[in-house]
Amino acid sequence: MAIQRKRGKTDLDVTGFLSVMSIVTGLIALILFTIALRIAMNPKALRIVSFRLFTSIRTSGQNPKIPSYVDCHPTHIMLYPGETKLSWEDLQRPGNGFQQMLDRILAAAHEQYIIVMVRPGSAKFFRAVRNEIGKRRIDVGYDAIPADFKVDWNAATRALGISEE
Repeated sequence: MAIQRKRGKTDLDVTGFLSVMSIVTGLIALILFTIALRIAMNPKALRIVSFRLFTSIRTSGQNPKIPSYVDCHPTHIMLYPGETKLSWEDLQRPGNGFQQMLDRILAAAHEQYIIVMVRPGSAKFFRAVRNEIGKRRIDVGYDAIPADFKVDWNAATRALGISEE
C-alpha cells in the first residue's frame, strides 16, 4: 500500500520573473527612445543612397540632394565626380582636392552631401577622410564595399538622374 503524501500550500517565487519583466520594459523604452531620436534628428526623412543600389533607386522629391563620393582604397582615395586620385602625400597638403570638394559641398549643403566608400585595408585613409569631414557640418553617409568593387560613375549618374555641369 502506498503512503499518501500531505498536500500543503505551494509557495511561488516570482522575483526572477519580475526582474525579467523590468529588463524587457527597459529595452522597449530604449527602442522607443531611439526611434524618436532618429525622427527628431532627420525630420525631412532624407535618405542616404548607397552606391551599390544605384541600379534600383531613382531620385525623387523625397531626396533632392546630389551625392559626391570618396572611395577609400588602401593606397589612395578617389573623388567622384571627376575621378580625382589623391595619394597620402596629396591628402596632407593644405587646400588639396578633397578639401576643395568638401568646401564646395559645404557651400551648397542644402543640395549636396557626401558618401564615403570604405574598402578593406583602407583604415588609414578612412580616418583622415572622416577627420576632415568632421570639421564641417555636412551630411555624410558611409558604405563598406568589397575590395574588388568597380565604380562606374557614368552608370551611377544615369541611374540617379544627375547631370554634371
